[in-house]
Amino acid sequence: MPAYVGSIAVLQWVQAAATTTYNTDFRSITYAPSVALVDETAGADANKLYLAAQKDGKLDFKGVYQSTGTTNWFAANEGNVGTLLFSPEGTAAGKQKFTIPAISMGGNLNVPYDGVVELSISWQQNGARTEGTN
Repeated sequence: MPAYVGSIAVLQWVQAAATTTYNTDFRSITYAPSVALVDETAGADANKLYLAAQKDGKLDFKGVYQSTGTTNWFAANEGNVGTLLFSPEGTAAGKQKFTIPAISMGGNLNVPYDGVVELSISWQQNGARTEGTN
């Protein structure tokens, strides 16, 4: 599989009120799926054994905060519920796309006195992720 540059990634946060696009000024997008494990070790087992239980995930965004970025800030207020559309290879036909129901955990602003202001947002997966293509 050929490598690709991350700058073509597209991230959208879809809510009833509006769709907000976060990829234009992003620095990093990290999607980390996970699974809960149930310990099934018993008796004379010499090694730990586990069962896979519920799936989970978290998506973190970090980007440059623009002076007109209040729309991006308010859309990600903590507790907002919606759907993330994440296309790590861009939106060309046939490219990978994740659809992730999520709850916004809120935004954080990093305001250094001598550097660019950054916005970071975390979303908690809230249901089953769907994998497909654009």
